[in-house]
Order: sequence, then C-alpha cells, then structure tokens
Amino acid sequence: MTDKLKLFSQEWCDAALDAVNANDAVYEGFKDPDTFTNKLEFGVIGRDDVACHLEFKEGKVVSFTPRTFDESELWLIINGSLETWQAAAGGKEEGGKLLVKGQIKFAKGPMSAAIENAGALNNFLLTWYRR
Repeated sequence: MTDKLKLFSQEWCDAALDAVNANDAVYEGFKDPDTFTNKLEFGVIGRDDVACHLEFKEGKVVSFTPRTFDESELWLIINGSLETWQAAAGGKEEGGKLLVKGQIKFAKGPMSAAIENAGALNNFLLTWYRR
C-alpha cells in the first residue's frame, strides 16, 4: 500500500482503513479491544504537513484521514521519521523495538498504551504495506 500510494494521503488512508480492519491480528493485539475507543495521530518528524488521524471505536478504525481533529481531541500523538515508518511497515523492525530505540516518539499520551497494546501497534504498522 505505502509502496503504491502517497503516505497519509486520503487515498492511502482509505486503503489503510480497510486493510487495518481486515487484519484480525490488530484487533487481537489490543489489551482490551472492546474498550479501545480513542483518537490518535501518526506524524512524520520534520514534516509537519505529513500526518494522519485515526479514530478507533471498540478496537476498529472508524475514521482514517489526513490531519482532521483538534489536538485537544487526540489521546495519542506518535511521531517517527519516514524511514522509521517504512521500516516498521515493511517488517524490518517491530514498532515496539523502534519505540524503545527512540525512533518512534510519543509526543502526547501514555507510553503504557504502547506497551499494553504492542501487538496491535506492530500488526497495525505491518498492515501499511499489505494490500
């Protein structure tokens, strides 16, 4: 997906929404998927113009768009370089390991969210390259 569409464009977000919701490993990776109802931002370090917003409801993505929500509505803001997102999406390195190395950074929200939901995060990022 990321190899064919511009990262975080609306076309890319539409394809990612379908792919993430079709990947049962994302849902199963949440500590408690039935209560995972949050808004998140994934951004690119050094590129304030490149970000996407997601809204999860009970472990499923209900909205996946370029930056839409006000920052006050976001539970998590997660940033990484373009190369970091490509490495995670391509399966070269797990998102959790990139987080520990400081290559994925939490700009807002509890770090415990990543630890408790590491399986969901890793499978979410891997979905970015799947069709």
